[in-house]
Amino acid sequence: MYNLEDTPDFYDSMEYSTIGNFSADASGRLPRGVYRGTFSVDKPGDTYLSFECWGKGLVYVNGHAIGRIWEIGPQQTLYVPGCWLNKGDNSIMVFDILGPSRARSRGFRKPQLDKLRAPGRIQHREEGIQPDLTAETPLLAAEFKPGNGWLEQEFGQPVQARYICFEALDSHNSDDRAAIAEFYILDDNGERLSREPWTIAWVDSEDVEQGNHSADKLFDLQESTYWSTAPGSAFPHSFVIDLGSVRNISAIQYLPRMEHGAPGAIKNYRVYVKTSPFSRSGS
Repeated sequence: MYNLEDTPDFYDSMEYSTIGNFSADASGRLPRGVYRGTFSVDKPGDTYLSFECWGKGLVYVNGHAIGRIWEIGPQQTLYVPGCWLNKGDNSIMVFDILGPSRARSRGFRKPQLDKLRAPGRIQHREEGIQPDLTAETPLLAAEFKPGNGWLEQEFGQPVQARYICFEALDSHNSDDRAAIAEFYILDDNGERLSREPWTIAWVDSEDVEQGNHSADKLFDLQESTYWSTAPGSAFPHSFVIDLGSVRNISAIQYLPRMEHGAPGAIKNYRVYVKTSPFSRSGS
């Protein structure tokens, strides 16, 4: 794991290629990464830049951080004060961790604040379908301590796995909710695996009605966001992560929600691992 220096100078120090050297993948996205360009202004003034065709990330104009973007909205524009613009050429830099469908932005006189573009499948589950764990033996059964801050649990010895099922059995808060701010898996050297190829294969519950607490928040690099189960769904709660390939793993790291009292803090839990997908029941 590497921490990026989130400054314009750091991004300017990178080597760039022209956009024509890249093509979209099967989902229609260009590669994730840092995009840099210029635009011309005849008469500087307050404006709003649209980022509808971008994924999720940060935007700088002339070295000024103007805000974060996320394709689902509802805000699709960022405000740029006229005092930060130059007559003539201006620079723009977008750090997109998902990848845009088109690498372009347009200026508007008014903001676009109410255009929700939720993906077709925010939730990572199919109704009535769940992993069948009846024939599986947990690799780990343990208990997390209460409170905030990172917690780590080793497996005892490294194992090979591609699919990780984490099952929360109850919480320290004596309610029905489970929540995790960040989740890591360590390799056989005790180092954190890259989470770039990870995907959520399944989750039993995620709160996308009262807030944006879907399961992909487990590894979105933001400790202030979190996965949370929906209210009214009973324990046990579980999710399955696909690591993208078979890896040697030795431990998990878990960060509860950062608020006082860590709402949804998990107490007892089990971890199951497989090199092939878990069997499914209910299909």
